[in-house]
Amino acid sequence: MQRLFANRQDHSDFLNSIDHTWTPPGAARSGGATPSLEMDWVEEALAVTGTASVRRRKFPAEQAVWLVLGMAVFRDRSIEDVVAHLGLTLPGTGPLAKSAIPVARRRLGAAPIKHLFQRVASAWANEDKAGDYRGLTLLGIDGTCMRVQDSDANFEHFGKPISRDGEGGGYPQLRLAALLNLGTRMVTDMEFGAFATSEISLAGLLIARLADDSLTLVDRGFYSYKLVHDVTQGGRNRHLLARLRKNIEVEVAEVLPDGTERVRIHPNKNLRRTNPEFTEPLEGRVITYEHPGGEPSRLFTTLMDAAAYPAPELIRLYHDRWELEVAFDELKTHMLERLESLRSKKPDGVEQELWGVFLVYNLVRREMLLAAAAVKVPPRRISFWESLLLIRNVWITSWMTAPGNIPRNLADLRKNLGSLVLPERRAERRFPRHVKIKMSNYNRNRGARSSSKSLSQPEEGT
Repeated sequence: MQRLFANRQDHSDFLNSIDHTWTPPGAARSGGATPSLEMDWVEEALAVTGTASVRRRKFPAEQAVWLVLGMAVFRDRSIEDVVAHLGLTLPGTGPLAKSAIPVARRRLGAAPIKHLFQRVASAWANEDKAGDYRGLTLLGIDGTCMRVQDSDANFEHFGKPISRDGEGGGYPQLRLAALLNLGTRMVTDMEFGAFATSEISLAGLLIARLADDSLTLVDRGFYSYKLVHDVTQGGRNRHLLARLRKNIEVEVAEVLPDGTERVRIHPNKNLRRTNPEFTEPLEGRVITYEHPGGEPSRLFTTLMDAAAYPAPELIRLYHDRWELEVAFDELKTHMLERLESLRSKKPDGVEQELWGVFLVYNLVRREMLLAAAAVKVPPRRISFWESLLLIRNVWITSWMTAPGNIPRNLADLRKNLGSLVLPERRAERRFPRHVKIKMSNYNRNRGARSSSKSLSQPEEGT
């Protein structure tokens, strides 16, 4: 982080001396640590989005950026406490009125935080190639929902789900789709919208931006002719590995020597009506397998060479898609501490806050990558929860300690992260899905915004 000084030149000189993400604004930094968030990137984000403060304010745009990041790191503290704890006001300007904080957030907007997220993702998400598969970057796409504050603005913008008894959910919800590098478990891209928006349409926006030389894993709900077409035809050497639903029929063209099948898939009538350009069949390969005690499953892939991409490897590889579920759990359970909803009461604030949460998630993951490299283990074997706790502690202690101790604190951070190595996962463990928590005996409070005309259902995918 950084402290703003009385004049711009002092501020610029201070920024040039900073070389690490996790020092809070009240402490100076020095040392040789590899940075995860370049300070130039913050100024670049404010400049390209036109949100930089053009006059000296008590709480300028640069500080508002750190507030958004602090909100994600210190989820258990109020926004006012985050400002006070991190020293986010200009020296000598007196106490900050609470009303100035939401004004500063609105003035900043979501665009600079989104720009920073994209900058970090492009720089670091695909940097570590140890998790690649035979020269292909291993990616995964999945969706989830997140609750937002039950305000009129959020209700009108995001909508609510319909519960099993036909009534509205307790909170408005947004729907998002994330693109994850399954090797580093860093989020490389994200799209979100109202609850009624389907995961399929959000995933389609991500697919248009997939990297070349990549293999993307998706669950059976995403598979379609259009998905295969968009993945393979939208870039160079882009491939797909997807699970097939039981009712999906394919045309078998040939049984390959390893027992897998070369197949053709055709567009259905509805797709041809809306997309007349889809006329030609697409080729793929189907792998049928069955785990002990499980049911037969089928995988579809565009990796056609059975010798170069053996079926047993692809079967094991597909289950790396679960890293997406692990990432969502880390975000919701650990970063957001299982609280009922995000903080913001307006859609613009929700967007800003969400980009900030995913940005901080990536910055924590970046530190874990560096620690994993130091102890020579895969990144997934570093504990996310313990890493987040250590980083929070660095923010707290660095704010109160002498500047000369900062390099030692940062070195201790990396050292401690390297000691948080998890044991190897036991792949043989399999448990059925079931609900353990007993529902409350109290009647639900539906709130004032539960009329049926305003309830939302996800739109149908294509």
